[in-house]
Amino acid sequence: MELLAAEHFRTHVNGRPVVNGFLSYIHTREPHLMLCTGYEDYSDGYDDFELSLSRDNGHTWTAPKPWLRGRPVPGGRLRYAEPAALFDEDTGKLIVLVDENLYPDDKLDTDSTIKLIQTTYDPATGQWTPRQHLDLTPGRYLAMSFSFPIKTSKGQLLFPAMRPLLDEKGKPVHYQGCWATADESLTVIGEYAADGELRWQLGLPVPVDLERSSRGLNENTLAELGDGRIAMICRGDNSMYPERPGYKWLSFSEDNARTWSVPMPLPCDQGEPLESSATGSALFRSPQTGKLYWLGNLCIQGERPKGNYPRVPLVVAQVQEEPFALKRDTITVVGQRQFGEPAQVQMSNFRFYVDRESGDLVVFVTRYAERSAVDWMIADYYRYRVVLT
Repeated sequence: MELLAAEHFRTHVNGRPVVNGFLSYIHTREPHLMLCTGYEDYSDGYDDFELSLSRDNGHTWTAPKPWLRGRPVPGGRLRYAEPAALFDEDTGKLIVLVDENLYPDDKLDTDSTIKLIQTTYDPATGQWTPRQHLDLTPGRYLAMSFSFPIKTSKGQLLFPAMRPLLDEKGKPVHYQGCWATADESLTVIGEYAADGELRWQLGLPVPVDLERSSRGLNENTLAELGDGRIAMICRGDNSMYPERPGYKWLSFSEDNARTWSVPMPLPCDQGEPLESSATGSALFRSPQTGKLYWLGNLCIQGERPKGNYPRVPLVVAQVQEEPFALKRDTITVVGQRQFGEPAQVQMSNFRFYVDRESGDLVVFVTRYAERSAVDWMIADYYRYRVVLT
């Protein structure tokens, strides 16, 4: 594999960096793409999501049009975040699940309740269905975060989801001394009923051991394997005990994402598992080659993980499906810290697609902290192209 191009795509707007929403083809044959982006007002505070279309496989794009915008409500501000999109080639519709978050006094509250909203886009008409709440966990947090949904060979829609662990009093669990909740990964499963409507249910979560990953397991990514199993790779965390390893965690389901095996560190086909910071990642299969790939951050340049960092380099690797492992010799750097840039530079919150015409991997990412660790929001949005082999 080889990096073909890296180009500047958009500039921050008065210190508001671009935040990714989703990126997807929206036609079964034609090279029509939809790009959803928003802006970041402060860490994990997003707003003003908008949509751009390309009818020529990403060569040109329409001017962004407003889509989701937060609003003041009693007690704070309602904001949207992390839209997860799946284009269903069988129906020709784009299904989107998005988080609706109440920010008390317009401040992030990690213990607040997040609700899921569903909406569907019809490319033939250019219209969205009215947004509706999916009340799958009444009164309990359930969120999309860094989610790349898939449709299985059995016709099920699998949306990676996460929620905080709860204690015996029903309150979110925090590892001792940790500001963030300890999370568990699970799957929102969609199936079409006889009337053509989607019916949703929740799978059970992956088992969590907080002494191996102090913020639990979250931001999971899924792939269907050749034998019908579903593989899940989760974001782990060693922030509360940085002397211990930090890994991505691998689990399997043999019943279509309803139950999961005890997770293990993501293996390599040669040597020990590679460490990784607490960042999201993506599994994807090339339509052209049928090969499975993984895209994410690995600690391959001498720096060990400490919680969320380092968030470079961003790499792509082929995945060996049996036994499941990253192919170490195929690990290819997509982007990394450049000379003179702060150690805190990030290449982690990406979106991507596999080019239908060339088979290349195309990645969009904001390089947070590229100019300054203090003024980390003064950061621009870039596009990378990688030849997949």
